[in-house]
Amino acid sequence: MSVPADKHELYAEFGIASEMAQVLELAAGNFALDYLCLFFNPEEITDEQREMFRSLIEDVNQMTLGRLLKNIKTSATFDQNFLDTVETALERRNYLMHRFFRTHNFAINGEEGRRVMIEELKEIQNDLSRAHEMLYAASKCLQAQTGWNKVIDERAQRLASEGKRINI
Repeated sequence: MSVPADKHELYAEFGIASEMAQVLELAAGNFALDYLCLFFNPEEITDEQREMFRSLIEDVNQMTLGRLLKNIKTSATFDQNFLDTVETALERRNYLMHRFFRTHNFAINGEEGRRVMIEELKEIQNDLSRAHEMLYAASKCLQAQTGWNKVIDERAQRLASEGKRINI
């Protein structure tokens, strides 16, 4: 059975959007942890604090994007544009993962339907990317404020040079 090229493109765009959703979740988790780092000096971390951070990382990794964003929104005051962008991304992520194919139902069977689906996936990617960029920039600001950016950058460079993959 031959699969049309645009159907492959549709699946590729869905895969790209799914990856972006996961990267957004990681950025939200990083932002939450970076916010907590405001209260710790990276030069003076005790073993007890290290263990607390390990536990927090496990908690953050188990949270859904919605719970992470709810925690972020209640931890500080944010610009409304920031909140709206992140909320939109959450809605788009949930739609993508839980309702995208169901919503389009039989559209996947026709060329025009697949074209519409591909365009929608590109819009979803843009929304996810915009929120990721905001969370990433906010994380970088927090890291620079606390001095953690040096610690994080050194660790990231070492992992990249060693070609390591980390499971978090």
